[in-house]
Amino acid sequence: IFCSTIIYLYLLNSFKFMFDNLLEYYSRKDIQKIILNSAKNREIAVKYSAGSFGKRPDILQFENDVFELAKSGATSFHISEEHWSNPLLLKPGMTKPQLDELRTGYDLIIDIDTKFIEYSRVCASLLIDALKFNNIKNIGLKFSGNTGFHLGIPFKSLPSQINNEDIKLLFPDAPRVVAIYLKQMIQEKLSEK
Repeated sequence: IFCSTIIYLYLLNSFKFMFDNLLEYYSRKDIQKIILNSAKNREIAVKYSAGSFGKRPDILQFENDVFELAKSGATSFHISEEHWSNPLLLKPGMTKPQLDELRTGYDLIIDIDTKFIEYSRVCASLLIDALKFNNIKNIGLKFSGNTGFHLGIPFKSLPSQINNEDIKLLFPDAPRVVAIYLKQMIQEKLSEK
C-alpha cells in the first residue's frame, strides 16, 4: 500500500507539473494569437488529458478561448487541414458535394513517420527537394514528435485548377495523387540513402 501511495503521489505531482506547464504555455498571448490565426475558418479538435476529444464541430473565436480550454483540461489543439466557409455547419454523414460546397480550400499535409528519426529526416529532405523541383516555394517543416515530421504546403501555394477543375473540389483525391507522385519521385534516392 505504501509503494502504491508513493507512485500515486508521484503521478499526481507529475500531472500537476505538466498541467501547470500547459497552463503557463497556453496563457501566453503570443501562443494564443498563433493558434487563433491558424484556426481561422477551420475546424478545431480539442484533445483533453484523458485522451478524449471535445465536441465536433468546434472553432476558436477569441485568443482567450485557448487559455480557457486549457484550464478545463485541454492539452492540445488539432486544426483541420481543410478551410471552411463556416466550420460550425459541418455534420457527421455529410456527402462529398455538401462538403465541397462548404470547403474553401485545404493545405497539403504530408506526415512522415518511421521507426528511426534519421530515416524520417532523410525522407523529409528528399520530399522538400522534390517539391522545390516542382516549383512549390512555400513549404513548412515541423518535428511532429518521436520519430516523425510534418511537411505543410499552404493552399495558396497550390494551383487554382487542375484539368480545368477547381482544386478545392479535388479533396481528398488530389493530396493522395500528389503523395503517390512524390513517393515515386524520391523512392530511388531514398533507398540509396
